[in-house]
Amino acid sequence: MNAKDIDFRFALFSDVHANLPALEAVLQDIDRHHIKQIWCLGDLVDFAPWPNEVITLLRHRAIPVVMGNHDRRVAMDEPVTPLAKHSTTEQQAREQAIALSKRTLTEENRRWLSALPRSRAFHAGPLRILLVHASPDSLSEYVHRQFSCSQLMKWQTAHQFDVMVSGHTHYADVRELVRSDGRRFTVANTGAVGRIKPGEPQATWLMGHYHHGKLKLAIQTVNYDVAAVAQAIKESQVPDFYADELYQHGMACSRALSAF
Repeated sequence: MNAKDIDFRFALFSDVHANLPALEAVLQDIDRHHIKQIWCLGDLVDFAPWPNEVITLLRHRAIPVVMGNHDRRVAMDEPVTPLAKHSTTEQQAREQAIALSKRTLTEENRRWLSALPRSRAFHAGPLRILLVHASPDSLSEYVHRQFSCSQLMKWQTAHQFDVMVSGHTHYADVRELVRSDGRRFTVANTGAVGRIKPGEPQATWLMGHYHHGKLKLAIQTVNYDVAAVAQAIKESQVPDFYADELYQHGMACSRALSAF
């Protein structure tokens, strides 16, 4: 088949963080676009009360998942390393939330998490699309818009991708880079489903459409009942810090993201 005759749609999302209502809203939006090829870029657990339910839904839908840093920490029972960017209050909440995930995750789901791959790849026409949680080298590296272009080009050379998509930062973004030889490649971030950063939409996912020999990527935004999730957190053993964070960032956010 000629590459220009291929019509292929796909959806990518990341960072659910045990927020089942947000995941359900995103999947409903994906289904509304009649997309069948769906991938998740990890971080299914921590910060909301539904880690087992999130995993069960993804397994039921047979959605391929890439391991995230939170998935690895919970599945492998790794210690929580303090981060300089966190306040004392957030660090305490983080430790409690992760400990709760470790206690409540079923053994079957723990084994499933531990077996997740660190990367996946697929083709949209002739284009190779690499999926990672954070970066090809790490599950916890922050690849922001200001990230080193030279390092991105090294990864492109090493992994031979046309598009690299990650999550982890919780900030959605699509950008095209040009190598010195004129070859173009794309680096994108899906943003987050279950935990909102300041100024970001309540939930985002990345839609891809390969058609007429070209790939179009567009960030899609989704709203859900943030107040109900925050209330559920307050009624659970998850620290109230994360309910307050949802209220603060999720009730007033209105930034629209333009399509690539």
